[in-house]
Amino acid sequence: MRYDTLSRSRSTLNRRVQAAASAADLPGRVYPHCLRATAASYHAYKGVAPVPLQALMGWSDLATAQKYSRISGTATADALRRFHHG
Repeated sequence: MRYDTLSRSRSTLNRRVQAAASAADLPGRVYPHCLRATAASYHAYKGVAPVPLQALMGWSDLATAQKYSRISGTATADALRRFHHG
């Protein structure tokens, strides 16, 4: 299949994401921005630094990448605290 020949309108993309989410039996509402945020969170949790994360996601503002890095750092610290202290 040639992906560069597929329509890329917003409604087409949303419809394709919904079809994939249904086929994968994912609960809740799944939409392109949700998947993008999930990808950003995943990479931040895996330790991708803010500048490479910014480049990967195509953000013009470094603060956006730093937000994901701070959130992942806080979540990691919280998980470690729960694990080690009860």
